Amino acid sequence: MQLRTDIDFYEQRFLMFVLDQIAYDLERDGKDVIRMTLGKSELPLHPRIVAKMEETLGDFRLSSQVFPAGLPELREKLSAYYRDRYDVDIPSRRFIIGAGTSSIFRNLFQLLLNHEDEVLLPSPYYSLYRFSALLAGAKIRYYRIDPNTMAVDMQSFRDNVTPRTRVVVINSPGNPLGNIVSRDEMLEMDAIVNGQAAIIHDEIYANMNFDSESISSVQLGKTRSVFITTNAFSKGYRMYARRVGYCIVPESLIEPLTVVQHHTMLTLDPVVQHGAITALDLPDEVDQLVNLYRDRRDYTVERFKSTSDVIVNRSKGSFYITLDCSSYMQRQGIVTSLELATRIIQSTGVATVPGSDFGMPDSLRLSFSSNAYKEGIDRLATFFSQ
Repeated sequence: MQLRTDIDFYEQRFLMFVLDQIAYDLERDGKDVIRMTLGKSELPLHPRIVAKMEETLGDFRLSSQVFPAGLPELREKLSAYYRDRYDVDIPSRRFIIGAGTSSIFRNLFQLLLNHEDEVLLPSPYYSLYRFSALLAGAKIRYYRIDPNTMAVDMQSFRDNVTPRTRVVVINSPGNPLGNIVSRDEMLEMDAIVNGQAAIIHDEIYANMNFDSESISSVQLGKTRSVFITTNAFSKGYRMYARRVGYCIVPESLIEPLTVVQHHTMLTLDPVVQHGAITALDLPDEVDQLVNLYRDRRDYTVERFKSTSDVIVNRSKGSFYITLDCSSYMQRQGIVTSLELATRIIQSTGVATVPGSDFGMPDSLRLSFSSNAYKEGIDRLATFFSQ
């Protein structure tokens, strides 16, 4: 069958899932594997979230609710949450609920981009952004995040905003680096864009900050450009497989995005939406995870201090930390990060994510979300010291 696209789907595989499948196959064969692949917490859902979903499932009236833009109760709860946390008044109608943020990004890019348009992404980037742009047929440009300072390279940002730029993505706290974009950086980026493009701030790790709080774009006040905010319950509240995400959109996008969901999603499972409502009442859940992953971040930095061929990019937030393996790869004659990750899992049983998923071809991304994380770091440190 001839596809009406020039996308090479083999080349666009999300290698995170390739490595996760290798890990699964090894586990099935009885091998000892430590997964540092998915950004999926190893901790179970809070019992209150589970209980609420079970209660909803047992009540046909609740479990059969159909609202293409999301349950009114959840949208109202999110409006109250942002008012309490950020002291901003955002009407509930501006919150659109989706199945995680992945489908939301795909739909937003379809609405905002034509084939002649350009999208400006951070580099490194989360692969969703790049693939959504490919599906929309837009031209992709990148601005640089310095992995050493974790700051936005503002000159590269300025150089890549063109008259055809229609969408700009900010990911903060970022995946894969764990960088945090400051208020001053966001305002400078807004000034450069100067209203010609929509700026989408993906703040899915907003509640995963290790050293200081990150800024939300909803706190910026009056801006020259339209900002769209995306977030989800998959990280801090550990609802990864329950798929509840949302975006905060301007009035002009409420109807278009809702109508897209009329036809492509119809409704998100109300069972998981009621679970999300309960999750918002459990802030201690987030604090527990932050403390756990901060400790794993610090352990990684300390453990690799004596490993000369690997540089740890010290994350400030998110679920991840990245290793710059360029010196090791050059010394060992390893060409790609996929080859490196494959060698590692075969020899150590540790599953990592090739950095090429994120535009970091000489790096690896590690997810903090494993009960055996520190043992995995010990294995990796031994591997790179050989």
